[in-house]
Amino acid sequence: MKARIRKSQRRRKLRYDIIIVFFIALAALQFWTLKSFYKELKIEIPQNLFKSFINFPLSENIRGKETELADFRNKDPDDATGADSESGSDSALATTEEFSDIGETTTANETGAFELSDEQKKIVLRVMKLLEEDIEYQYQFYADTGYPDDKYWISTDVVSVVLKDCGYDLMELVYDDMSKHIDAYPMNIKGSKNPDKKTDFRVVYFQQKFFQRNALELPTEFDASDPANILQWQPGDIVYFTVDAENPGKNIAGMLSNHSSPEGVPLVIMITKDLGKITEINALAEMEVSGHYRYPYPELNQ
Repeated sequence: MKARIRKSQRRRKLRYDIIIVFFIALAALQFWTLKSFYKELKIEIPQNLFKSFINFPLSENIRGKETELADFRNKDPDDATGADSESGSDSALATTEEFSDIGETTTANETGAFELSDEQKKIVLRVMKLLEEDIEYQYQFYADTGYPDDKYWISTDVVSVVLKDCGYDLMELVYDDMSKHIDAYPMNIKGSKNPDKKTDFRVVYFQQKFFQRNALELPTEFDASDPANILQWQPGDIVYFTVDAENPGKNIAGMLSNHSSPEGVPLVIMITKDLGKITEINALAEMEVSGHYRYPYPELNQ
């Protein structure tokens, strides 16, 4: 009886040993196969993969020709005066930042090179910074501040917030101009007789009318084959696009970027319902421009 038990145990142990050897051999085979068909790869992540190119040289703010750089000095934009508008929309208070302050103008220097004013350079830097911000398209009414918060914007908020952060409070400027020259504004479109300080600067046709009256009005057609025309499309310029010719309230606003398309067409930084967020797009090649302005109005050097 004991002999049978020992014999059975030996058989069971032998089966276990066979199974263990089998799995060891299988693992060794898999290891050999992997080693034979695969090579060790060394992947290096580029150092600038997660870096954002923020502080680009100011010389890159000029499109078409070289520019003569000017030194910046810091400014605290407490005396902000500017305005912003879009059809049926309002905005909340935008966060202000410090920008350099030397108020010169867009002009040609003695060597014939075209240069942006220091005010325009500040505007360009603020416009480019929008691409780093997490802003979504949505209309909200901001009864207390008029300006939008840092979350939900409409297209005209791109213009109003950028200018406000650079010292031009469009809410105050538009309201003041409308109050003094109410007949110059298309009040019939809105169906109101009196200006509304907290909303009108975001209404697109009111905002565009303000710039028609107070900014440098520029060509609405871009011609990449004409150097003189190219020079009139500079970063920071304000542009308006026709979406529905029968409904000016659907027009949208944007600002020219420091970048161009491969064909040399200036890109536009804007936000729309279709885009959903602040985006840099080739709008000049795809949409009809209804207005092109430079603000503040440049003063030519004497």
